[in-house]
Amino acid sequence: MRSKELFKTIILSLLVLMSAVLTYMTWNFSPDLANVNSHDSKDKHTNTIGKTLKGGMSQAITPYQIIHSNGDETEGMGATKNNVKTLIKPLKDQKVTHSERMHSQHNLIIPDLSNNFVVLDFTYQMPLATYLGQVLNINAKVPNHFNFNRLLIDKDHNGKLKLYAISKDRHDVVRMTTTAKSSKMIQALAESDKAMRPYSDIITNKDTIDKATHIFAPEKPKKLKTYRTIYNRISVDAMNSILFNDSVVVRSATSGTTTYNNNTGVANYNDQSEKYRYTNLSEDEDKSKNMKETIPSTFNYINGHGGFTDDFRLFSTDNDTGELTYQLFLNGRPTFNTDNLNQIKVAWGKKGIFGYARALLKTNVTIDSGGDSEISLPGAEEVRASLANNPQLDFEKVTNIALGYTMNDKPDNKDIEIQHNSEFKPQWYVEYNGKWHPYSKDGGLE
Repeated sequence: MRSKELFKTIILSLLVLMSAVLTYMTWNFSPDLANVNSHDSKDKHTNTIGKTLKGGMSQAITPYQIIHSNGDETEGMGATKNNVKTLIKPLKDQKVTHSERMHSQHNLIIPDLSNNFVVLDFTYQMPLATYLGQVLNINAKVPNHFNFNRLLIDKDHNGKLKLYAISKDRHDVVRMTTTAKSSKMIQALAESDKAMRPYSDIITNKDTIDKATHIFAPEKPKKLKTYRTIYNRISVDAMNSILFNDSVVVRSATSGTTTYNNNTGVANYNDQSEKYRYTNLSEDEDKSKNMKETIPSTFNYINGHGGFTDDFRLFSTDNDTGELTYQLFLNGRPTFNTDNLNQIKVAWGKKGIFGYARALLKTNVTIDSGGDSEISLPGAEEVRASLANNPQLDFEKVTNIALGYTMNDKPDNKDIEIQHNSEFKPQWYVEYNGKWHPYSKDGGLE
């Protein structure tokens, strides 16, 4: 009897001890989150909406046209990816051995510029150090905070290339001596000769009267094709998984706009306009206005998740707001759309993405519309004369005349399941007082 009581006591003691141990383990349990975090990070890192650009920044930070000025002859071409790659190849991985900044109060004249040089024209201004270092991989010491939107490529008497970076207002230039061989540029021009077409030299004001500062435009754009593009849609969930750090709360509105948010950000998507906009709430109110940081950072961010789903290129930089616009190009020419469905707008903060807006569309297939839809536009001289003689315009405020494509959005209907498509029609575009406008047949701007 006594041994039976002892056995019960031992069993009871063991049960109490086991209960105490289990309670202790429960209170002090700390799950191993290493694998979970690693898995989540991997998912977010590999979550893409398109293919990344393997060629780096030189595929998105490009000129919009390439000009060859040789004596009295001027030729040019649209900046297709192959054209750009060929012409900048002689400059890549070189060095700037000497640089000098020059300023002119009046018309900019470069005395040592030869009669045979190449022009890379950009629609935006950017830091010279960023373009040389990040795009061309050129080792260079150049003046700090110098922005340019035109680069001249010339040769010196030593068989090397000289570069002239010209500011947007055409009053400042940085002259650079490089280690690049002029023979390589001559070869590149020979390879591009078939793509070159006659261009006109246009003077609009006192800042464009020198050969280094002329406005260049295609002389006679004939038989230009129109194109039709059919799109695929980008998943809203894919965009949310890229931009939000954790799960989101969905709030739907009757207007067709759905709002997604969590503690770090908020996004809106309209299923009729197919536009998506994200704002990072964890960032400070001020966007970064340092383009030396913003341009490479936004490119790397967008490219990291395959955001350059089509031929998007940097088109404008706003130093006042810090916002950048990447715009869709077709055949090396910029496209324009009244609803901005052809744009990616981004801003950078102190620690990461500040804002991100785009249409959730990407090209499925693009075809030309056939021979019956070819268009012949008026020549550059006719456009110039019409603008100059228009009493409603201040011709001196014209800073660019370029060929582009008007993107006419043509959704078949409002049904989300119906294929979305657009037509691209060739059109003259004019940069007037800092903004781009389509040129109208009556000689004005729309």
